[in-house]
Amino acid sequence: MMKTTGFATVAFALVLTASGVAQAQDVVVLDYTKRPFRDGEVAVGAADKARVSAAVAATPSDSVKALGKDLVVLGQAKGKSAKAGDVEFFLLSQKRPVAAEPVPKAAPQVIVAVKGKDVVGTHVLPAERQYGRLVGAVDMDGDNASEVLLEGSGYNMGQLIMAVDAVKLEANGTTRVAQSIPEVFADSCENPVGQKTRSAKIISLRGGKLVETVRPEKCG
Repeated sequence: MMKTTGFATVAFALVLTASGVAQAQDVVVLDYTKRPFRDGEVAVGAADKARVSAAVAATPSDSVKALGKDLVVLGQAKGKSAKAGDVEFFLLSQKRPVAAEPVPKAAPQVIVAVKGKDVVGTHVLPAERQYGRLVGAVDMDGDNASEVLLEGSGYNMGQLIMAVDAVKLEANGTTRVAQSIPEVFADSCENPVGQKTRSAKIISLRGGKLVETVRPEKCG
């Protein structure tokens, strides 16, 4: 099985709260059947990049310092922090991960929560998990604290596999994966041997969990 790494695409900012979805059976959170979403570039505006850079510089931490002066911002999303309320989450990385790199060599990525011009939360991801983009934030369990949705990818022998982790941000600055959705997009159309298939998933929130609907796609 391929080791999940990350690759840069588009940032998709989404925040849902449990109170806002309690009356609905399913609420779409991510839709990988939409090609512009899954194929686009990370879109963090220059103003937001400058704001988060200034914010982390004003509140230095060893985890952010380890990313170096040329750190990159791999997406943002609006969400909620248990202590600070409405915030924006940013995924910071030493470099842009490459899907075809089987063993990523980089400092641990960091998620920062920013409120206005201030960093109100810093959370370190495991070094072995190098994500390509932050695709959203959603309060899955109704505790007024958003889980952050991170996408990673792997590419090998003509096969591209993308997956999403819903990551819980702990009060002590650590993180844990609350739920994983494998193969949100799977493309083996360039596989030199074996079956050539492609599929994409629609991810929805239902009863405190993310649920998936698979949509087959044609190669070519």
